[in-house]
Amino acid sequence: MPLRRIGRSAREAWEVPRDLLLRRYPAFVTGGPLAAGEIPVFVFHGAEPETFSRQLAHLARNRYETLSVDEYLELLFARRKPPERAVLLTFDDGRASVWTVAAPLLKRHGMRALVFLVPGRVPSHAPGPTLEDVEAGRAPRDAVLARERSGPALMSWEEIEVLARSGHFDFQSHTLLHARVHTAPVLAGFVTPASRLGYAAFDQPLVRDGERDLVGGEVPLGTPLLRSAPRTSDELRFFEDEPLRRACVAAVAEAGGEGFFLRSDWQARLRSVLRGVQIRGRAETKHEQAAAIRHELAEARRLIEARVGRPAVHLCYPWHTAGATARRLAAEVGYMTAFCGKVAGVPVTLPGGDPRSIARLGEDYLELLPGEGRATLAEVLRRKWSRRFARARA
Repeated sequence: MPLRRIGRSAREAWEVPRDLLLRRYPAFVTGGPLAAGEIPVFVFHGAEPETFSRQLAHLARNRYETLSVDEYLELLFARRKPPERAVLLTFDDGRASVWTVAAPLLKRHGMRALVFLVPGRVPSHAPGPTLEDVEAGRAPRDAVLARERSGPALMSWEEIEVLARSGHFDFQSHTLLHARVHTAPVLAGFVTPASRLGYAAFDQPLVRDGERDLVGGEVPLGTPLLRSAPRTSDELRFFEDEPLRRACVAAVAEAGGEGFFLRSDWQARLRSVLRGVQIRGRAETKHEQAAAIRHELAEARRLIEARVGRPAVHLCYPWHTAGATARRLAAEVGYMTAFCGKVAGVPVTLPGGDPRSIARLGEDYLELLPGEGRATLAEVLRRKWSRRFARARA
């Protein structure tokens, strides 16, 4: 049983009652009203048909308006009076289920959403089938819903372009690569078949090969991974000497490639290859750090604007991590706003609030919004924790 993942889920489960005690959630989460001027911003990653249908039905039944990002900014800058009931729905990463599940359901309800893309990882392929195709008998349900696990985990540019024309979506920046970088000569793990695929690839740090960075499946199996942090943090990147990885990569290749990782002792065998080896390298300079972060921010804007034909001036920092350098450079390269997770002292960002630190709530709490059929916090937490522990045991 993956005890580390279960332990992490237990710690995350404790965060909710702790934050409730510290009053880090708006009043509506605990059964109170939606205060005047409050426009909650909810963060999703993917969409599952039954849950997302239920959430949108709650909004529709209770006449909540789903805003475009431009409409939300008009309210944030206090340029017009807010509606009595309105929300902003946001999706991080641009996952495939935005196309397969969320788009058909939003269209059905006449609702909108904002998607933060990782353009340096977006694939190119023809649009795939969606929930509409399943319901019309044109595609098997299991295959469509399993795409994030077995097929391309992110939407393609071709799918994004279709949605950009639909009027139901805005597309903005989640930085170029949603990258982590090595920060210290401390061994943390190795590249495995699982770490190179889907969303796990976001947690796999960049690996320098000559003058370019390798991501996801480009990184050879067995490559040592070191202590890391988000690229947008203030930590300086550590460039390990390239010979470090050669022995580990060769050991995996000689022992069968992917098959090597079916051995119960694969990790011990790779660690033995590095036993007694001093990890050498150098830290980047502050100038190199600033240049790299600037590229992450500016190139993301350029690519998104080229594909969707609209300004990309809204940013969501990966892992909600933004150091002083990233915040300064985001403003310099033209971002107007930055969307975060929880913001200290700001349960909901109100009109006149800081546009570079917009608070967001997890999508689990959407059904706690006032109205007919409102869920209880106990119901929401039971579903949330059951889902997290189920994933940890998988």
